[in-house]
Amino acid sequence: MPEKHDGSYRLLFSHPRMVEDLLRGFLPEISHLSPLERRSEIYLSDHLDRREQDLVWRLRGSGGESVYLLLEFQSRPDPQMALRISVYTGLLLQDLIRSRELSSSAPPPPIQAVVLYNGKVRWPGTSSSYRRLDAIHDPLPADPGNLVVLLFELERSRSADELTGLLERLAGLVTDPDLADLRRAFKAFLRESLLPARFPGVWFPAMADLEEMRPMLRETVMEWTREWTREGEVKMLLRLLERKFGSLREDIRQRVNTADAEQLLDWGERVLSARSLNEVFGS
Repeated sequence: MPEKHDGSYRLLFSHPRMVEDLLRGFLPEISHLSPLERRSEIYLSDHLDRREQDLVWRLRGSGGESVYLLLEFQSRPDPQMALRISVYTGLLLQDLIRSRELSSSAPPPPIQAVVLYNGKVRWPGTSSSYRRLDAIHDPLPADPGNLVVLLFELERSRSADELTGLLERLAGLVTDPDLADLRRAFKAFLRESLLPARFPGVWFPAMADLEEMRPMLRETVMEWTREWTREGEVKMLLRLLERKFGSLREDIRQRVNTADAEQLLDWGERVLSARSLNEVFGS
């Protein structure tokens, strides 16, 4: 679900706190700057071509100078990313001139392009035109209070215990009432992107707040694990029956598919010595 991933990241990094933590944890060369404003992401070229970027922030230095941070979100590698960044950078400069934030005779302001990537395979190669941050593979700074580090740790989590521990940390870091919108953005990321990827096919209900997610997650994991285990038992029993007795009738398959765990275990034990399907199913 790349669209939901990109959309949830876009929502998260629409908040100044996430940009501040991104600068502090991953972009030391511009970490002295502070987010000033989020700019529009839609630009029109001189030929009225419609282009959409992911996110642009204007940052401010202590001397009042401006630096622009261009954020691109990717869930799969893009061999044309350097070209896309060049196009986005040119359109941004064009828009700055059109809006009179920049004089046409003035030197262009610094633009830092960052690609935030969470794909399963490593992004091939490097580029001088943008900085890539890999949520899955790159080393993380040891900063437990950094929300971007925590976001990447959530992306890397592989067990329910690890995930619930990270959720507890997250809930503690966004208690400030001023971060209410960011709490909602993290909820959207968890419910729409992260949890469906961890537990495919499981429906997650709407939740009032992050604290509700931990008990809900534990309950969901237990139920999902039981269902996953039963599904494996069904497949194994059907495979044993086919190996021993050949192709199965549809009514036999239906009977196995609807049986509970205890019945599946009983039939599985009978397969070992049964000489016919009647001896397995007792009919």
